[in-house]
Amino acid sequence: MTLDDAALAQKILKLRAKRLASPRAESEPAPAGQAALCVRIGAEIYAIALDVLTEVMPLKQTSPVPGQSRHLLGVTNVRGEIRPVVNLHDMLGLPDPAPDAPMSVIFIRGPGREVGLRVDEVLRIRLFDPDQMTLPHQAGNGLPQRFIAGITADTVILLDSHQILALDALRPRRPDYSCVT
Repeated sequence: MTLDDAALAQKILKLRAKRLASPRAESEPAPAGQAALCVRIGAEIYAIALDVLTEVMPLKQTSPVPGQSRHLLGVTNVRGEIRPVVNLHDMLGLPDPAPDAPMSVIFIRGPGREVGLRVDEVLRIRLFDPDQMTLPHQAGNGLPQRFIAGITADTVILLDSHQILALDALRPRRPDYSCVT
């Protein structure tokens, strides 16, 4: 390295140090609203909040669970972990898709578990303004209101993940031995 190269390197380092030490400019405020992943289920567009979302993947196969509710599609193996998959079509009163139709599963996190939700297509992430949403009891759209957190003016339906996770079909069942003698 020559003397000129060393002087240039020193000058660049001083400029960089000065820039890094200077106060940051005011950044634009983050857009208000709730971020959610939009998906298609049947002919409707639904959304699930990103704060409960853990994973999205193609749904290859599920194994049925005998004696379970029809809301539970079955279970799937994700890297050696068995996870339940909810049949949103059935839960929302929509017709089931064709058996050979491509499906995806979005996993949401609940207390101590992850649950999959079968969807037809993953679309995009979008911000929702809660103040601009219609509440389910005001909509009168025929959907099971328990699972709906709100509906936008362009009819995207925000699902209530807490109500989905509270489904009876997802509660662990213990055998009842009380009648055994």
